[in-house]
Amino acid sequence: MALNVLLISIYKPNVGGIVTHVDNLIKYSKNEFTILTYRRFINLPFFRAFGFIVFGFFEGLKRDCDVIHAHYAVPQGLLGALLKTIKRKPLITTLHGSDVTILARRPFTRTLVKYVLDASDTVITVSEFLKEEILRLGIAEEKVRVIYGGVPGDGEVPGEPFDIGGTNILFVGSLVRQKGVDILLRAFKNLKMDMASKGSTVFTNSIDSSPINLIIVGDGKERAALRRLADDLNLKDVYFLGSRGDLKSIFKKSDVLVLPSREEGFGLILLEAMANGVPVVASDVGGVPEIIEDGKNGLLFKIGDFDDLSSKISQVLKEGELRDTLIGNGRETIKKFSWETMAYEVDKVYESKIYECR
Repeated sequence: MALNVLLISIYKPNVGGIVTHVDNLIKYSKNEFTILTYRRFINLPFFRAFGFIVFGFFEGLKRDCDVIHAHYAVPQGLLGALLKTIKRKPLITTLHGSDVTILARRPFTRTLVKYVLDASDTVITVSEFLKEEILRLGIAEEKVRVIYGGVPGDGEVPGEPFDIGGTNILFVGSLVRQKGVDILLRAFKNLKMDMASKGSTVFTNSIDSSPINLIIVGDGKERAALRRLADDLNLKDVYFLGSRGDLKSIFKKSDVLVLPSREEGFGLILLEAMANGVPVVASDVGGVPEIIEDGKNGLLFKIGDFDDLSSKISQVLKEGELRDTLIGNGRETIKKFSWETMAYEVDKVYESKIYECR
């Protein structure tokens, strides 16, 4: 018999890794879901979170459920903990990254995160790295489960035609400091200077290398600052495309995907790039090494080191044999990650909590 799950999460029309994760849980789970998400008219961060908790609390009280499942610790998990005290239903909290790597490291929000995790009957993390991080907060290991996500599917939203020719270096993600796009811009500057110093292309003729472009897909509070940095660095071939729903068409014309994060809980976009035959370069941080084996299915660079990053990007673009190796092994890597498996494992958690409560 299907369970009724009260699912508390950021959700559509928003986009991003959590939305993708939740969408696939709903798609592949055998259970039924009622979603509590943000009201669209509240945009200021503090009031958005406060309003979410207040409105969500009264909305949640009206909903019948067997299990409460929050995605992200604060405010979603905090709302879940409050509803648990009233509804007396088991609470599952899934941690996705910055709720651990950022919120859990700040004094005030760390207290809130710890409260949520203590109140949760099971804590799911999307990587072993995140599990180790919360164990340091004193969370009992027996209540923590690692359940990986999967590779995003084939769904595409038509967008403006992507017709930027040449060698395209791609970033996809939120434009926030922890994603390290400023590091990528400085690495791109190094690449351009390297090309100029040699007086010709540094790349093999297997890559269309005239011109070389940096494609930035995504939006966020750092967008204006990153545009200014690109101008300050005198970078002319940087394209800020904003949020796009047609990633597959962009991947087809991209030669390498870069994830330059300062903090990263997992790195779902790496799997999506691998699935589309694009080699990847990423910072050696967080849960990324659980996806990338350096030199086998991608290249890792030192966190924050734009010289090392530019060297790794150049290596991927210059060495055809290496590119082929990374692409081939990347396609093998994605076979280990499945949304169907994720949903099956989460369903087992739901059932175990219901059984314990009976």
